[in-house]
Amino acid sequence: MKKINVGKVSYTCAVILITGLITAWSVFFINNYYQEKSLKNGSTAALDNLTESNGNSQVVQNVVERQVVTQEEARIEAINKVSPAIVGVVNFANNATQGEGSGIIYKKDGKDAYIVTNQHVIDKGDYFEVVFSNGEHAEATLIGGDIYTDLAVLKVSDAKVDTVAEFGNTEDLKVGQTVIAIGNPLGLDFAGSATSGIVSGQDRVIAVDLNNDKVDDWEMTVLQTDTAINPGNSGGALINLDGKIVGINSMKIATSSVEGMSFSIPTYVAIPIITDLENYGEVRRPQLGVYIQEMGMIPDRLKEMLKIPTDQKTGVFIYEVFEGGIAEKMGLKAGDIVTAINGEEVEDTMAFRKKLYLMREGDKLELTVIQDGKTTTLSATVAPADKDKVSS
Repeated sequence: MKKINVGKVSYTCAVILITGLITAWSVFFINNYYQEKSLKNGSTAALDNLTESNGNSQVVQNVVERQVVTQEEARIEAINKVSPAIVGVVNFANNATQGEGSGIIYKKDGKDAYIVTNQHVIDKGDYFEVVFSNGEHAEATLIGGDIYTDLAVLKVSDAKVDTVAEFGNTEDLKVGQTVIAIGNPLGLDFAGSATSGIVSGQDRVIAVDLNNDKVDDWEMTVLQTDTAINPGNSGGALINLDGKIVGINSMKIATSSVEGMSFSIPTYVAIPIITDLENYGEVRRPQLGVYIQEMGMIPDRLKEMLKIPTDQKTGVFIYEVFEGGIAEKMGLKAGDIVTAINGEEVEDTMAFRKKLYLMREGDKLELTVIQDGKTTTLSATVAPADKDKVSS
């Protein structure tokens, strides 16, 4: 009869038991590690790593299911965090409601609370009312608005304000990342609505017609998403899963042949504008003190009279120079052609305004100009001018 070595069997069993515990613990650790990594990265790369390292399809399925639940919880938490800071903005003119939009409470200072919305939401209004998430109303004072970025700032008493939204960094966003829009689509009857989507593109440039003459005269830099944004959402928040504002909802492309193209003003564009509006009631862009025209509108005969090459197609034509403005002080004259700003070529009036309006008080301004048939350089230090007396 073969003798059984009990000690060896016991030891082997213990090894098997310990190995099993280690394996179970490893699966649990790997499961949770890659689950968290996948959620933070917003991708499936972590799940691919898990499959390769473990090979257990059930573990992968558990991670996927948990990730879905966790992302759902993150969406709910983000919406609950920001929703109390989203308000309705009602625009009144001649004692009648002119329109409704959305706004974001982004700051409390002393006894005041500040709300950012779209310029087109408050346009042509003479009285404004804010409707809080709990349904209470308050009169709002317009601090200032900016047609170029479609932003405006309102002020209300902070007596009914408990929640302030926090700005995040749009530049950290990645295409495919989840974003959520919160606002009042179609008006206050649907106040506090939330829709979810993804970032579709960064730094999109959209041409807009500011004066309704059916000619595009400005370009807005916007964040593109496929999040549902409808009339009334304007001025509402676009947030990430951390519950931080990454954009201010502004517009959508609405035609029968287009779906899922919505646009928000990114925070890196919005914050400097909001700061200027708070401090000055306007955006302190430099104004040269000139009227300008497209080169395409200047006939060849006039070019010849002004000693301008007839094949000159780029740049902007100085139609008039106002007395006392920066342009006059730096030597710019009617009939000049500005071809570059600080060494960067200027193709048309839209490019001219964009380059000029990026500058701030104290910056050095250098214009390359065709004057009296010769190319010359004119310089000045930027200072805001009286907007009632200047065009650009």
